[in-house]
Amino acid sequence: MTELFSSPPLALLDALAQPRGQALLLGHVHPDGDVLGTLLGAGLALEHAGWTVTFAGPHPVPDVLAFLPGAARWEVWTVAPRIFDVIVLTDCPDHARTEGLLEQARAAGSRVLNIDHHPDNRRYGTVNWVDPSAAATGEMIHELLGALGLTVTPEIALCLFTAIHTDTGSFRYSNTTARTFRIAAELTAAGAQPALVSDRLYQQRPPDALRQLGVVLEGIRVSDDGQVAWLTVPRGFVSGSFMAAEDLASYPRSLRGVRVALLFSEEAPGAVKVSLRGKGEVPVNRIAARFGGGGHENAAGCTVTGTLDEATATVLDAVRDALASRAR
Repeated sequence: MTELFSSPPLALLDALAQPRGQALLLGHVHPDGDVLGTLLGAGLALEHAGWTVTFAGPHPVPDVLAFLPGAARWEVWTVAPRIFDVIVLTDCPDHARTEGLLEQARAAGSRVLNIDHHPDNRRYGTVNWVDPSAAATGEMIHELLGALGLTVTPEIALCLFTAIHTDTGSFRYSNTTARTFRIAAELTAAGAQPALVSDRLYQQRPPDALRQLGVVLEGIRVSDDGQVAWLTVPRGFVSGSFMAAEDLASYPRSLRGVRVALLFSEEAPGAVKVSLRGKGEVPVNRIAARFGGGGHENAAGCTVTGTLDEATATVLDAVRDALASRAR
C-alpha cells in the first residue's frame, strides 16, 4: 500500500494507534539529522503511548548529533538479535541501506512502516507513506503524531526540529516551504530550542576541525567552464568524526556559476561515496541513479566501485553528459 499525499494513510494510523508488541525504529547507514531526529522523535512518542521501543541501525550516532534525546539508547547492530512486530523506517528510500537488518528483524507477520519524502523510494514496506512535497521527513512525523493524538514533548520537539533544520540546510534550501516554517514554529512552541540546535550543530567543533577543513578545501577543483566543482577526500585523509560533522559538499556548491557540486569520499578500498548537490537546474538524483543511488533533484548520493580517481572521472563524465543534455 502506498500513499503519495501529505496526510498519513489510514493503514499507518491503524498500525500505530494501539500498542501491539515491540517496535523497532530502524535507521540506515551513516545516519544523519533527518533520519535520527525522526526515528528518535517518533520512538519517544510511541513509547509514551505504551509501545516497547528499540532504536538501532548499522552505524552509530555521529558525535555532532549525540545531543538528541534518546541518542544514548541507539544500538549498533551487524545482525538483528530478534524479530519485531512493527518496524518503522524513516527517510530511507532503499531498504538495502539497512545492510540487511530489515530482512533479519522482520517475520512473515511483521508490519514494516516506510515513511519517507524521497521521490525514488522503493516502496518496500507493508505500508508506504511517501510524500515528495515534504521538505523533510521530520515534517511528516510531526503530522503523523498529530493525527495519532500523541503529545509532542520538548524532547520530541527538539528531535523533529533538528530533523527539519538539517534536511533544509538550516532553512536555506529551495525545498523549504510555508509548511516547513509552520511546523518549525509549532515545534519551537513545544520546546524545541532552535538556538540549542544551531549551537550543537555549528558551534561545537573540536580544536583541530578548522585545520582539517582548511586542508580539505585546498582540494576543491572547478571545471574549465565553471559549472562543476568537486572535492575528493582519500580514506584516512581526515578523521571520520570530521567527515560526519561537516557538510563538505556545500562548499563547492557555494561557488558562483556552479550548477553541480560533488564530494567524493573514499570509504574503503574500492568503494567511493559520492554526494551530489544541484541548484535547481540539473536533477542530480538522475545522475546518482545511474550508479544505483538516488535522492532529491538538488541533493543525491551513490556509492561507486573503483579507486578514488576512477570514481571521480566516471561520475564527472556523467555530470558533463547531464549538463550537455540540458543545453540541447
